[in-house]
Amino acid sequence: MLISGGISLVSSWALAREGYLLASEGRQPSCDINPFFSCGSVMESWQARIFLDAPNQLTGIAGFAVVVAIAVALLQGAKFPRWFWAAFTVGLFVAWFFLMWLFYQAVFVIGYLCLYCMVVWVTHTVLWWIYLPWAAQHGLLGGANWLKRAGAALLPYSWVAIVLNFAFIGLSIWVQFPLLFAL
Repeated sequence: MLISGGISLVSSWALAREGYLLASEGRQPSCDINPFFSCGSVMESWQARIFLDAPNQLTGIAGFAVVVAIAVALLQGAKFPRWFWAAFTVGLFVAWFFLMWLFYQAVFVIGYLCLYCMVVWVTHTVLWWIYLPWAAQHGLLGGANWLKRAGAALLPYSWVAIVLNFAFIGLSIWVQFPLLFAL
């Protein structure tokens, strides 16, 4: 959680900084590197301002700061009640679902890729698919024995869900941007 949250937090901050410089000074983002990777084009779309017309990066900064804070608290031995874990799980799922929606929007609607966004897609996908069976195994999502057993059985294979998620993203990019992979 600490590594994934930290990388996502830094990426969200970098994207917020780039967006601020684009809006205030008209400065081209450093992640605008070719016709396929254009953070500026993504940042200027309506999809980049879903919540109260504020940039999504600000939501990312707040959310991933919470993930980092929880990870640090766990490393220090903190214990949280089951309702907390249920809320945290819902938050992680909503974030993953929102990021996959943003992925879809970037690839299939906006037509540009954003490098910092892609970093967040990757790190949060890894976090979500490892966290879910881990939380189930430790009884954080409910005390049912079948849920704990399922989590314990699935945790060693969480890489499968990660690979499938990445394969879907990669294949979608390959199909939508075939010239990106031209020799």
